[in-house]
Amino acid sequence: MRMLKTLLWCVALLVPFSAISKPQPIDGIAAIVNDAIITKSELMGQIKLVEQQLKQSGNALPDEKILHKQVLERLISTEVQLQLAKKTGIQVDDITLDNAIEKIAKENQMTISQMRQAISEQGLDFKQYRNNIRQQIMISQLQQRDLLHDIQISEQEINQFLQSPNGLGAMITEYRLGHILVPLSESPTPEELDKATQKVKDIIEKLRQGNDFAQVALSDSTGEHALNGGDLGWRKLPELPTIFEKIVPNLTVSEIPDAIRSPSGFHIIKLVDKRSGNSQQAATQKTLVRHILIKTNAVTSDSDAKTKLTQLRQKIIKGEDFEQLAKTHSADLASASNGGSLGWITKDVLVPEFSEVMESLNLKDISEPFKTSFGWHIMQVLERNAPSSDETALRQKAKDMLQHRKFQEKLQIWARQLRDEAYVKTYDET
Repeated sequence: MRMLKTLLWCVALLVPFSAISKPQPIDGIAAIVNDAIITKSELMGQIKLVEQQLKQSGNALPDEKILHKQVLERLISTEVQLQLAKKTGIQVDDITLDNAIEKIAKENQMTISQMRQAISEQGLDFKQYRNNIRQQIMISQLQQRDLLHDIQISEQEINQFLQSPNGLGAMITEYRLGHILVPLSESPTPEELDKATQKVKDIIEKLRQGNDFAQVALSDSTGEHALNGGDLGWRKLPELPTIFEKIVPNLTVSEIPDAIRSPSGFHIIKLVDKRSGNSQQAATQKTLVRHILIKTNAVTSDSDAKTKLTQLRQKIIKGEDFEQLAKTHSADLASASNGGSLGWITKDVLVPEFSEVMESLNLKDISEPFKTSFGWHIMQVLERNAPSSDETALRQKAKDMLQHRKFQEKLQIWARQLRDEAYVKTYDET
């Protein structure tokens, strides 16, 4: 198991998931999502934020109805995931939230006071901003808990990637793609397939005739980056969907290939730009660590998990074998078979709570029980600063990137399934 850190820290100040404008009175219902509502005032607050972001990025505003639809769909998807997080017991305490906001401030080169002032100057409410960040963390923890546990990258997969024609070059070359998704159901009818196929043809024709890609994405894409004009940002090849892997390296800048079909629908891409980075691997400290994980559920509460780990910790301190106890008790099946060992890892691939405890531990010490999005853990650091060859570092980097790709691919399908299974009723403005 690799506990990937969340990606929200550096973007949360600029790209919130839900409206963080100052509270407004309820003036109507925009949508019902299961047993909750999204109010028109919440929707309008988010629309204003998106309009502000589009103007700052230099993109023209799309048609009002199109923007309304795109923003509402984002709010619905977020609400569905947030409801599931709450239902399954995911909570974010104030200490975790304060640490997250402090990290955001540092990465924006601000103090907390400066960030509070900046948010206020934009007409936003800091209390609601805090709540928004709390919700983002909850959703991120939900996604990691539900999707990461069965993502495994085999040595064979790493070998195949590194030995492929684009393998080594993909580690240093970055691509910036525009992306438009035309969705399809899992088993589309002939009529649905014909309709989607025709829409794809029309979109590609418009783009090849010179229409602005960002505007078309805002109007026609259902992808998660539609409100950013379809911009996927700079990514290395292993960080892109697998279906793009053989196509993207052969594109010229500004080229728009034929549509690519996947289980989620038709993908239309454009190579906006590409660049080559530094091929040298940065020297980073590695830690040999092992842990025991107890997950919480309807039967096992936080208190139960913490108590059990406290008991296991005492047994280890008194001389019982960590490795055997991990094999018997740990819920992390991937590492349990190895006596709880996560191998040599760097902190950048871990969730913050795990890496902070790992960094603070002395060698051979057993940590007190602590909580992450995966459950409750005890941990032992065995060694630090492993002698690592360039080949080892390269393989670890490839493994992390391939894991990130699998996570993103699963995330799209998972989020769509949650949305399809929810009861949603929208109210069109008239």
